[in-house]
Amino acid sequence: MGGQGILLRKVTLDKTLNQLQIFLKGALMILLMYLINGLFLEKNFKASDIQLLAALYLAVFLGFLFLRRKKKFSKDSVLVDAIKQYFEIAEFSDIEKLDKELIKEIKNNRRFVTNKGQVVGTESFLLFDLIDGQFKLIPVKCIQKMTVRSVDNQYYVQIETSVQAEKFSSKERKKPRS
Repeated sequence: MGGQGILLRKVTLDKTLNQLQIFLKGALMILLMYLINGLFLEKNFKASDIQLLAALYLAVFLGFLFLRRKKKFSKDSVLVDAIKQYFEIAEFSDIEKLDKELIKEIKNNRRFVTNKGQVVGTESFLLFDLIDGQFKLIPVKCIQKMTVRSVDNQYYVQIETSVQAEKFSSKERKKPRS
């Protein structure tokens, strides 16, 4: 998955689903060759062998249906919706452009990195990639107010933006590094 980018790695399951689809196509071809060999060349199939192959074909076909459905519904995830709101993006290809811009800015104009690289700030972006699975990319120009609160040794960062309010938590206090 090298070179896929930061956002695209989080946003899509396409890479994994495509690899699974290739695997299922390969499995289907192997089953088909086995069936042709057993029925026409060797002529050594029994009724139970054909039933087993039919069950395997059904499993592969159901796998294809599952992947197709998963791919169809994975396009509109919560993360994609948030990115679309913040950056007024209409198409998925625009996320790829935003991802390239983010990587370029992180490489060239990174202003700070905190909490073992889990929060990255640049001139235009604030990228939260926290351990517990939270992930947000917020444009700096949308941030109106930011506060840090502590409740029972648990720390919260609250960010109010022009689009919505965001809340991120950390289990224990960690010193930022730059």
